[in-house]
Amino acid sequence: MRAGFEKRRRGIMVLLQNEIPASIANVARDLAEVVHRIRRLIRHRLRAEWGASPLPEAQLEVLRLLRSRPGLRVQEAADALGVAPNTISTLVRQLEAAGLLERSGDEEDGRVTRLRLAPAAEERIARWHDARQALVAVTLASLSDEDRRRIQDALPALGRLAQALGSDSGLPSPLISEPGASGAGRSR
Repeated sequence: MRAGFEKRRRGIMVLLQNEIPASIANVARDLAEVVHRIRRLIRHRLRAEWGASPLPEAQLEVLRLLRSRPGLRVQEAADALGVAPNTISTLVRQLEAAGLLERSGDEEDGRVTRLRLAPAAEERIARWHDARQALVAVTLASLSDEDRRRIQDALPALGRLAQALGSDSGLPSPLISEPGASGAGRSR
């Protein structure tokens, strides 16, 4: 497994050295680090202040997906998250046991099971979002007017970046490139 990681890492380095200008690579590194730190600090602060036991990230991913797309089947959820169906089945059982997810039969095909958030999950997510928004708002208020304006001005571009990251638009994938291969960084 370590060898596979090193191979992917070398592929990323080839992409960064040969195809991506240093100025873009530096912004990418800094942006990824800042976004990671912001997410981690928000989670840490909210968990400390809220006192709730956090759910594992994999379970949160399933809840987020079902919040935006209620009524998915296990296979559809697996496809959307890029994981095996048995992984989703395990997460569904855990979330159902915690009272956060409900299964229901499909109205048109009784053999099909649909997944939906339980009311407890809806309430928990809403409380978490409200607390997150309040924390970020209080923190933004502590910044200068200029910093707040710059952050606000960056939001549309960051939204487009998020959309590009979430789409399968034929962008090169550095995670599957091989060093020395022609077209390093390009998806195969």
